[in-house]
Amino acid sequence: MGPLTNIRNLHITRGLAALLVVVFHAKYILWVGGKVYTTTIGLHNFKDYLIFAIDMLSSCGRQCVMVFFILSAFVIRHTTLHHRYTWIEFYKHRIIRIYLPFLFSLIFSAIVLYFAITKINPAIYSNTVREFNTSLYNSFNGFSVKQVIKTFLFLDNHTLGKYTGDNFAYWSLGHELIFYLLFPFYAGLQKNNLFLLSVLLAIVFVLTGLYIFYYQIFFLAGLLLYEYFQNISKTPLIKNRKMYWLVLIIFFIAVNLTNKIISETFSDIVTLVYSFFIFDYILFFVKGKNKNLITLGDISYTLYLNHIPVLILFYSILTLYTEKLVFYSRIPYYSGVILALTLAFPIYYLAEKPSINLLNKMKKRNNK
Repeated sequence: MGPLTNIRNLHITRGLAALLVVVFHAKYILWVGGKVYTTTIGLHNFKDYLIFAIDMLSSCGRQCVMVFFILSAFVIRHTTLHHRYTWIEFYKHRIIRIYLPFLFSLIFSAIVLYFAITKINPAIYSNTVREFNTSLYNSFNGFSVKQVIKTFLFLDNHTLGKYTGDNFAYWSLGHELIFYLLFPFYAGLQKNNLFLLSVLLAIVFVLTGLYIFYYQIFFLAGLLLYEYFQNISKTPLIKNRKMYWLVLIIFFIAVNLTNKIISETFSDIVTLVYSFFIFDYILFFVKGKNKNLITLGDISYTLYLNHIPVLILFYSILTLYTEKLVFYSRIPYYSGVILALTLAFPIYYLAEKPSINLLNKMKKRNNK
């Protein structure tokens, strides 16, 4: 039995990555953090430095999305190899799986932003306080049919206030959609050609600076990882479990440090290597079913799609009652994370679970 018999447990990675994205965005919305915090509040003793360092270990929001890309390609490759899909069926399944929960999130985000600014606390509607409030200001001003259509197509447009409802988490979905469109082409390539295509995309990105090429590299990395675990890998790269834990912790710290000290791109590369070790560890060592982590993985898409409007709603209520637009205390952002995670469960059953049930019915019909 190969390591891919344990592929279900890889959803743990998706869940933890989604949770880190929520923490990252909660800091942005509900805590000043960073240099503003150290300048205004300051770090005065070992405890202050320790807590601040822990805060900074969730500075890898974009890198967590890179993990999503790698894992998405990995799992889709596995699914298409083990089910007899026509390409029409593949696209039909992807549309149902992605768009039904997304449509709920789109409507939810628009409603929340409207009520947060017009009904709950108009004071948050400002382009002079900080970057986040300016983003709210632009998204509210830019609301239009055109903005909604562009958001529906996952297109970012700065002149229109980015995405409907200021749900800036949507940026990754466009690159995911491009991967789906190109997947039949990718699936027909041998691993050597996949690698060469990755190199070509990297060169094109360096020459053009266009991220549409850059992010596809991570999807291709997921396909290459699948080739490795399917055809080459027989034993874990590191045999000692405790030693592996140490390696994973060091890599996690490295991802966050390189993001702050060197560059996001360098941190993305570290994340790519880190993903290999994460997959290797989970596929070989995580044998039992951790229900809580698996459940977190199951709701990860819902959590990712809807945590921004939940945080915006919480921010508008909090600023109304505290009469503050910025927070130096960590309690608001800790509370925001808990609230977003808690509400993700009912939203999952309301918006995402029906799409999964529909897909299961379609699969049963196809298998008859």
